[in-house]
Amino acid sequence: PALLDAIAEAAVRRGLREFKPQELSNTAWGYATAGHAAPALLDAIAEEAVRRGLRDFNSQGLANTAWAFAAADRPAPALFGGDAFVQRCEAERGFGPEELRQLHQWQLWQEERGAAWPPLPPALAQRCRDAFCQEEGAPSRLQRDVAASLRALGLAPREEERTPQGYSLDAVVSHGGREVAVEVDGPWHFLGRTPTGATALKRRQLRAAGWALLPVPYWEWDALGSKAAKQAYLRAALEGLGGTDGAAGDSA
Repeated sequence: PALLDAIAEAAVRRGLREFKPQELSNTAWGYATAGHAAPALLDAIAEEAVRRGLRDFNSQGLANTAWAFAAADRPAPALFGGDAFVQRCEAERGFGPEELRQLHQWQLWQEERGAAWPPLPPALAQRCRDAFCQEEGAPSRLQRDVAASLRALGLAPREEERTPQGYSLDAVVSHGGREVAVEVDGPWHFLGRTPTGATALKRRQLRAAGWALLPVPYWEWDALGSKAAKQAYLRAALEGLGGTDGAAGDSA
């Protein structure tokens, strides 16, 4: 963290005029992926991108930049508040599936914030949603184990359920008169024990859509030895949701 803070401070102090467009977008993406807050750096990147009119930003640069600000939840009205960004996206013909998925999460961020900035053109927005919904997850051994424990509790989990926003949920159970999304997070969802930017973004956008969320981090699950202990963990976590959408392991 101290190194990332020092890099961000130095970059802002020196200015970003020497950065190539890819370097601007990669820097924003890197900090957002690490889940490391750098608001002054992101503001400077947005200002520099606007100064250049997004010239020479390719499909990856546009998508990485949009996703980074969504993941960091850092408003950039100068960058997104006018027509320049969406017009540049509309003119770009090179978006691949991953870039379209990133732009879909940027669209969800717009809904999440109730922002009034211009949306993507309908045809492009639909392509983004289609790409996001076509991504299929393969249940891991960890996920199957959690689902088996939920079934043992009589909860009949519905696995890989798709939300109206397009997210795929590991499991959904009915508990306490409401639907609860159970997200089983393996090692690739964390840097150390801190959620990656992608993991934090998904959690935040699910909550914004009204989901009660129960994350199950791998190290807590792996520490449970017996089936009885696993069932007790889930029972306590579900009861602990109460009237909020916090969860066991969610402070990681």
